[in-house]
Amino acid sequence: MRKRSVGINVRVTVTEKKKVTMLARKCGLSLSEYLRQRALGYEPSGHPPTEVFDVLDKLDEIAESCQPSAGVKITACADEIRDLIIGGN
Repeated sequence: MRKRSVGINVRVTVTEKKKVTMLARKCGLSLSEYLRQRALGYEPSGHPPTEVFDVLDKLDEIAESCQPSAGVKITACADEIRDLIIGGN
């Protein structure tokens, strides 16, 4: 693991800090990690709400209880949705 030992200080307004902190939280990152990624040209994406994963899990359950051919189709659709939402390969 890299040891980060050098700091960079940036002055912002209270409103700017609140906005950047909210964006970092939305991506599931610490403020430092969010700023580091943005400064290095990365664009972190936000995490979908947990309800999205609940729906995808329910689709998987439905697929398991269906006829094999229908289950395969439902699983494929659920996988495609999952990839679109959370950035699959």
